[in-house]
Amino acid sequence: MSEQYNFYSSCPPGLESLLIDELAVLGASELKEHPTHVTFQGDLSVAYKVCLNSRLANRIYLTLLHDRAQSTEDFYNKINAIEWGWHFDSHQSLAVDCTSRKNNFIKHSGFGALKAKDAIVDYFQERYESRPPVDKESPDYRVHVLVNGSELKVGLDISGRSLQQRGYRDSTGAAPIKENLAAAMLTRAKWPELSTAGYDFHDPMCGTGTLLIEAAMMALGMAPGLLKPNFGFHHWKQHDEELWQEILAVTKRQANKNKLNHSGKILGSDRHRRSIELAQENIKAAGLENIIDVVHQDIAKPEQFELDSVGLIVTNPPYGERLGNPETIVEVYKKLGHYWKTQFDGWQAAMITTEVEYAKAIGLRSNKRYKLKNGALDCQLYLFDISSENAYEPFDPSKVNPSWDTNLSDSAVMLKNRLNKNLQRYKSYLKQNNVTCYRLYDADLPEFSAAIDIYEDEVHIQEYLAPKEIPEKVTLKRLNEIKRVTSGVMQIPEVKIHLKQRRRQKGAQQYEKLRKSDEFKVVKEQGFKFNINLTDYLDTGLFLDHRKTRKMIMNEAKGRRFLNLFAYTGSVSVYAAKGGAKTTTVDMSKTYINWGIKNFSLNDIPIYGHQFIQADCIKWLNDNQNEQKYDLIFLDPPTFSNSKRMEASFDVQTDHAELVNLAMSILNLDGKLYFSNNFKKFVLDRDLESSYRVQEITPKTLPIDFQKSRNHHRAWLIEHK
Repeated sequence: MSEQYNFYSSCPPGLESLLIDELAVLGASELKEHPTHVTFQGDLSVAYKVCLNSRLANRIYLTLLHDRAQSTEDFYNKINAIEWGWHFDSHQSLAVDCTSRKNNFIKHSGFGALKAKDAIVDYFQERYESRPPVDKESPDYRVHVLVNGSELKVGLDISGRSLQQRGYRDSTGAAPIKENLAAAMLTRAKWPELSTAGYDFHDPMCGTGTLLIEAAMMALGMAPGLLKPNFGFHHWKQHDEELWQEILAVTKRQANKNKLNHSGKILGSDRHRRSIELAQENIKAAGLENIIDVVHQDIAKPEQFELDSVGLIVTNPPYGERLGNPETIVEVYKKLGHYWKTQFDGWQAAMITTEVEYAKAIGLRSNKRYKLKNGALDCQLYLFDISSENAYEPFDPSKVNPSWDTNLSDSAVMLKNRLNKNLQRYKSYLKQNNVTCYRLYDADLPEFSAAIDIYEDEVHIQEYLAPKEIPEKVTLKRLNEIKRVTSGVMQIPEVKIHLKQRRRQKGAQQYEKLRKSDEFKVVKEQGFKFNINLTDYLDTGLFLDHRKTRKMIMNEAKGRRFLNLFAYTGSVSVYAAKGGAKTTTVDMSKTYINWGIKNFSLNDIPIYGHQFIQADCIKWLNDNQNEQKYDLIFLDPPTFSNSKRMEASFDVQTDHAELVNLAMSILNLDGKLYFSNNFKKFVLDRDLESSYRVQEITPKTLPIDFQKSRNHHRAWLIEHK
C-alpha cells in the first residue's frame, strides 16, 4: 500500500461541505470539515488528482505538523523541529504566511509568519550552514501556519498559485466572480447532473465569461488544473514526476475525448460589447472556443436563440455595491425576470445576489437558497424553476404598495398607530415653524429600535444595533416591517427610504463614508436651504435636533462676530450669517468645509466677509489665542475622535474643560458660548462652573420631535462672570 499523507484544503466560507463531496470523489479519505478548510488523507496520486481536478478549493496543503503550542518559544521550537530538509533544499526560496485566531501570544498574523520564517531559516542554518532566501512574490515553496487558540497546524502548499486562478482569465471586467465561487454556484444548481442529461446552458449577463467557462469544463469533465503551467509540488523533493505525468496524460486524453463527443449548447450574452470581447479572449485561452458561443444582447431586447426546451440559466447580475445604486439595479432584475419568464419557460435558473429586494424583483418564487460569499460580500444563491405557476408580479419599490397594511403583525400595527399618533402630535408645530425635516419616531417601541427621520419626500431610518441574543432573522423581519409601515403611513415609496444600521461609533467613524453615490438633495428648514446626503454617510449633513439652537443663534447674531467650531456642514453658520453676523467656520474635514460653502451659496449668502477654515479645531484655538475675539461661539465637538489629522485623540468627557477654556479665552467679556455634545453619560467639569456663569439649556434647545428622543444633544450656555 502506498504511503498515506495528511492534507488540508482551504476554500471560501460556505463551501466546506461541497468540497468534502468533491474530495471524496477524487479518492480522499478521513474527511473532516472545519471553518474555511477541510482535512483529508490520501497518497501522492490523490494529492495530484486533487490539485488537478478540484473546482472548489483555494489551496492544498501537505500537513507537516498538527500540535498545540503554549508559548512563542514553544511555537518556534515545534516549527524548527520539522525536518524541512526532507522537503526542500536550502538554495530554494520560501515564503511564509500565517493565520492566527484567539491566541494570546501570536496576537498578530504578521508576527506569527515572521517567527515561523525564523524557525525554518534557523533549521537550515543550524544543519546545513546555509540560509534559504525569502521570496514573497514567487517562492519555490510556500508554508502556511494556522493558529487557532493553542492549536498549531503547519502546511506545505503543494498547489502553488491559488487553484481558483485557473489560468484562462488574464482580463477581468468591472465585477468578476472568482472561479471556484462560479463552480460552487453551478454545483448547487446541479449543472453536472443536468449537463449529463442533455440540458443546454445560458448566462444572459456573462460578463467576462467565468460562469460559461466553468460550466463548459464541468460538462466536458475537463480538469480546471489542465491550464496551470505548474504546481507547488513540482519544487518538492518527494515529488514523483513519473506518477504525475501518468495522471496528467490520462486526464488530458479524457478531456479531448469529451470535447469531440460534446453536443449540448453553452451560450453567453451581455449588453456590453467590451465584456463580450473579454469573454471571447478568456474562452480562447481556455481552449473552449468551439464549445461556447457568446453574443451581444440586451435582455430588454432579446434575440431568438436555437436552444433546447430544457436548460439551465446561471448568472451573476450586478449588485448595488458593485455597479450601481439600488434603485436602478432593481429595474435590471425586473428585466431579467421578464426575460426568463418570456423566453425560457420550463428551464431552471440560479442567480447570486446580495439583497432580498433584488431577488424579489425577479418575480419568481425560488425553491432553494444557499448562503455564499463573493469576496467580502454576503450573498445568497437563489434556485428557480421557471414556470407560470411560480411567477408573480414583483413589488415595485418606486410606488407605494396599496396593500401595505394588509396582514400586518400585531407589533407592526402598533408601529403604524404610533407613527400616526406622532404625526398628529407634530402637525401644528411643523406647519407653524415651516419645518419639513423632522424626527418622526425614535425607538418608541422596544420591538422597533430605530430612528425615523423625514426629509420632505424621503426617509432616513437609522437602526440601532440589536442585542446579540436576538436572532438575525428577527431583526431583518422587524427592519422590513419598519420600512413597509413607514412607507405606507407617509405614502413615500420604499425606493425613497434609506436604511442604515447605527452602531456605537469610534473616532471619526460617525462621519465616514458608507458608499459613494454623491447624490445630494436640497431641503428647506425654517426658510433656509441645505444640501443633505441620505446615502453616503451615517449622518445626513443636517442635525435635526439642533433646529431650535440654530434659530436661537440667528436671533442673537446681528452685528456679532460668530465662531462655529467642529462646524460639520456649516448649517449653524448659515443661520448666523442670515441673522447678520460675520462668521468663521472651522472643521477638520475639507469635504465638510466645501459642503458649508455650498450651503452658503444655496441661501444667497456672499462669501465675502465670512471665513471657512479647514483645521484641527483644538490646534486652531491654541494658535489663535492672540487674534480677534468673538461675540458668539457655537462649540459642538464629537464624543470621541482619533483622526490622523488631529495632533492627539479627543475624548469629550476628558478633554472638554480644556476645550471650553480655550474657546472662552477668545470670547468677548459680554459674549456667549453655546456648548453641546451627544455623550449620554456626560458630566460637566465643576471647575468650569466656578470659573464661568454656566447654565444648562438643553430643554430650551430641543424641538418637540426630539423631546422624547433617546439620542439627542445636551446644551449649556457659558458666559464670563
